[in-house]
Amino acid sequence: MTPIVPMPTVAAMPTIAPVIQLTEVVITPSVRQPAAGQGAIAGTLVNGTAGAQSPGNLSLMLYAVAPDRSAIMFTRTVTSDAGGNFVFDQLDPSPMTLYAVQAGYLKANYISDLLTFAHGGLTLTVPITVYETTTDASALLVEQMHLFFDFVPGSATVSQLFIVSNSSDRTYIAADGTSARFPLPPNAANVSFEDGALGDRYQPVAGGFADTEPVLPGVGAAQVLFSYDVPYDGKKLDLNLATAYPIRSVNVLAPEGGVNLSSAQLSAVGTRATQGGNMLNFVGGNLAAGQALALQLSGAPTVAPTEAPTGRVSPLLVASAVLLLVAAGIVAFVWLRQQRAASELVEEEVEDVDARREELLDALAALDDDFQVGRVRESDYRRERAELKAELVELMQQTG
Repeated sequence: MTPIVPMPTVAAMPTIAPVIQLTEVVITPSVRQPAAGQGAIAGTLVNGTAGAQSPGNLSLMLYAVAPDRSAIMFTRTVTSDAGGNFVFDQLDPSPMTLYAVQAGYLKANYISDLLTFAHGGLTLTVPITVYETTTDASALLVEQMHLFFDFVPGSATVSQLFIVSNSSDRTYIAADGTSARFPLPPNAANVSFEDGALGDRYQPVAGGFADTEPVLPGVGAAQVLFSYDVPYDGKKLDLNLATAYPIRSVNVLAPEGGVNLSSAQLSAVGTRATQGGNMLNFVGGNLAAGQALALQLSGAPTVAPTEAPTGRVSPLLVASAVLLLVAAGIVAFVWLRQQRAASELVEEEVEDVDARREELLDALAALDDDFQVGRVRESDYRRERAELKAELVELMQQTG
């Protein structure tokens, strides 16, 4: 199944040698009309912060993306007019080429969905929504915290995946230029990240680290995956994992066999199959800002440890993260339902919800693929995708 993922910001895009070398074209603030017979992408900057004016004379960048999304073929910049209108013209309208438009505003980047000329026509219209900024972090909430364990002799590797929401209509950037903060245990070593590095995108702060990517408004606006090692002699390990923000739901995975995990704040919900073997699954939630998740490990692992290159997040843990991102919508559902029903009834309902969720995700992926290659009209695509997403959201919110 093709993953459904949004286009990353420029900071998150990999450094790739351009496939096509083109000279950057800079267009003056006066917005030009598309040339005859050529494709164009036109749009307007919109300010999503209540009462704020839309910015004008703002620089925007166009990315031309290879059909397989593996490379950025070229970039081009324009400047919007005083009303926030912009046009990228003289574009190849090939249905296989993908485009994305990015605007930088008040130290934050805002990027469109992937755009294609697959459905005919020579002009695509795309609004770009930007926001004012704030240094107030009170609107930040951890929708989901996923926790994964792996073991090597003498230590445990802990990976944490945070999915952070911003419920305000302003982008969050702290006064020092950092954004979301994440505490680390005092004895954490070999800290590594799925994207970025400590001292680069992620900056060390007292008791942990801070991201430097602004947190845009929206549910699940930021996702941070990192790992670290803590000493573990195979007998006992007490972990107290703090958070700077309230946590709505917690999901924990640990390899099945040998190691026991216990926590008064978590409930066991069986096992999950991963490419690295079965994982014990625990869920919880509703932690206040600053409240620690306390758990204890005991016993020596009986499964072969996962080997990972130094400075890299374990492939097993990343695979587990991907698996749980797909199934994340039922995490809170499982936990909340477990508080009100017998465990056997919960497991039966979770299987039904999980199966339907997989069907919906498969349908969304297939629809996106059909749209990309031009097999579905845009109007039908938008309508069908909205219907599928509405059912998916409803399924995720079945918490009683």
